[in-house]
Amino acid sequence: MSRASADKTDLKGFEQLFNQLQPRLYAYCCKYIEDSELARDIVQECFISLWENYESVQISYEFYLFKAVHNRCLSHFRSERVHAEYASLVKMKIKEIEIHPELPYPLTELYVKEVNALLQESISKLPEKCRLIFMMSRYQNMKSQEIADVLGISVRTVDAQIYNALKILKIKLKDYLPVLLLLFPHFFR
Repeated sequence: MSRASADKTDLKGFEQLFNQLQPRLYAYCCKYIEDSELARDIVQECFISLWENYESVQISYEFYLFKAVHNRCLSHFRSERVHAEYASLVKMKIKEIEIHPELPYPLTELYVKEVNALLQESISKLPEKCRLIFMMSRYQNMKSQEIADVLGISVRTVDAQIYNALKILKIKLKDYLPVLLLLFPHFFR
């Protein structure tokens, strides 16, 4: 597909461009990204970006796509580095608290408040029925049978909703899970 014939209705031309460049872009991406699924996703995102911006692209599509793949790989590495540094910092803080729980650590209280706020925010975003059942279980210490009796539902439904709530919270708070398990073990039992 040449620049001159670029037209959003030219699906056939775009498909030809995709078929021509996708294998090379994927191989190029795999030089940097070891995860083949992630590499495939990055290339796919770059083609989507080209499709969405085709009118404003002032360079050859091939150059645009290779540059886009390169930039997304760099962005991935930056976010991985930041994530790893943060995870390392959190692990060090947890170890400090575990080793010397009696020592007042100036940022511990602030950190606990921040993590608690994230937990509460995530709980507030659970689906209504799921949130209600989870809060009855965790805040009111009600057993599944008691919740089922109060709400007029089966114990199995209660257990399924609690399981779903835990699953959602663990996904949303995965970066904070070690701290949450240390500070709020009763939430994740």
